[in-house]
Order: sequence, then C-alpha cells, then structure tokens
Amino acid sequence: MSSTTDKIKGYANEAVGSVKQGIGKAVGSEKLQAEGVAQEMKGEAQKTMGEVKDTASDAYEAAKDKASELSTSGAADTVRGYANELAGKAKRAVGKATGSAELEQDGNEQEALGDAQKAAGRVKRSAGG
Repeated sequence: MSSTTDKIKGYANEAVGSVKQGIGKAVGSEKLQAEGVAQEMKGEAQKTMGEVKDTASDAYEAAKDKASELSTSGAADTVRGYANELAGKAKRAVGKATGSAELEQDGNEQEALGDAQKAAGRVKRSAGG
C-alpha cells in the first residue's frame, strides 16, 4: 500500500471513528463509543505508517541519488547498500508495529538486498574499485 493510500485510509478511519463516538454518546452506547475510539486510533496508526513510508522513501531516494553521483564504484554499492538496509529496517519495523506481514517481509527483503550491495561494495573496493 502506498503512503498516500495509508494516509487517506487513516483520515477516513479517524472520521468514521469520530462519528461512531458521537452517535454512541448520543444514543448512550458505550460499545459504539469504544468502537469509535478504536477506529480513530487505527486511523492515526495508518496515517503514521504513511508518514514513515514517506520518510523512508525520501531517505532511500536521497541515498540513491548520492550513490548515482559516485558512479558504479565500490563506494556507490556500499552507499546503496546502506540506503536499502535503512529503508528495509524502517519497513520491517512499521510492518511489525502495524501487524502487516507483507510490509515486514518487504522490509526483510530490502534489508537483505542492502547487505548484498554492501558486500559487493567491499569486494570492489578491495579489488581497487
């Protein structure tokens, strides 16, 4: 799910949760009020996940741009590796925090890619590249 989709769903869940709370209060239903609070909190978590994805994506893109400037040297591979490792860790943490196994797996895969890129960079640098 994209960061924009997460944010939109977050805002929608916050709004629906708020409405549920209001209706629950008006009709005297503690259950409906509690459901509203829970849905509002879910919305806040979704918005936060969208913001974290944006931040991780921005960091990844900045590192990738810097790596492109360095050409295809071992240093560039190392920078790309650290960027992917960082983005992967962020995705994994958000996936774990939100219960998204898919996002957690994406994070694991991106982190592994970063490890491989760092290893390739070490090999190139030791060979003089």
